[in-house]
Amino acid sequence: MEDTNQNVRLGLALGSGAARGWAHIGVLRALEEMDLRPDVIVGASVGSLVAAAFAAGKLDALEKWSRGLGRMDVLKLLDTSFSGGGVMQGNRLMDAIGDQIGDVDIDILETCYAAVAADLDTGQEVWLTRGSLLQAVRASSGLPGLFAPVWHDHRWLIDGGVVNPVPVSLCRALGAEFVIGVNLNGHLNKMTALRDRVAMPKRPPGQSPDSSEAGWTSPERWAELFGGLLSVVRSQDKKPEPGLFDVIAASVNIMQDRITRSRMVGDPPMVALTPDLGHFELMDFHRASEAIDIGRDTVRRASGEFDELKRARAARAEMVRRRG
Repeated sequence: MEDTNQNVRLGLALGSGAARGWAHIGVLRALEEMDLRPDVIVGASVGSLVAAAFAAGKLDALEKWSRGLGRMDVLKLLDTSFSGGGVMQGNRLMDAIGDQIGDVDIDILETCYAAVAADLDTGQEVWLTRGSLLQAVRASSGLPGLFAPVWHDHRWLIDGGVVNPVPVSLCRALGAEFVIGVNLNGHLNKMTALRDRVAMPKRPPGQSPDSSEAGWTSPERWAELFGGLLSVVRSQDKKPEPGLFDVIAASVNIMQDRITRSRMVGDPPMVALTPDLGHFELMDFHRASEAIDIGRDTVRRASGEFDELKRARAARAEMVRRRG
């Protein structure tokens, strides 16, 4: 692991948020442009994935792959199942991710890395700091109801966002002195997102659901993909009734937003970044380029908040110089 004892150790806590997580790539790119490379990087759920790619030196590969994803590519990665505690097993997705970032032992990474998960039986927060990198990412990403839990170290683990959506505390426990937290759930307009997601788009006569963007977003298409789990009830006098997927997505968003606020009050980062991603839905993984740009712009707008870190690093460097 890189020796950073002569510098102020920078920690980056990447939050959960499904497809919104591609914004983390933009955050890392902008920090690199400012010569602010994290010494410690941790994450929950999708944050653990992007953190793993960075720690393993595979961020370029992950970015290229994510920018190339189309709607149908995302569909092909969803291994629908009705067993194992989730709508999807997640194996196909993890295989694709493994092709991009590889799998190594966490102990040999040059950058200090960890992921957070939750024990399904006890609710205990679990810090994954050793062993398989991919296994840590998968264990941290078991979104309740959607992805099956992972059996790891003699217990069932689910999404880290359930207990610590932006794991600032984990960053500090690993020795970070200046912590940046990235919250992906701060600007969600949940009711608008839910309404837009279940609204029935109009389609020209004779056009199949697969032949347009309407086909991707229509309730019939989602019902087909998820074995009829989604239902939409139309009425002249009320909004469409949300289906199972919509309820899970909205519930997770609400839960993580509330938990994040509570955790950050008790253990705030030095800099809190909140990319404006309220218009992103849970499974919008095909919108990576847009999310990455938003993440990059968020850091640039907050550039003045890093002055304290730069001054601290300069002071530490001067102190080391005088002693040497």
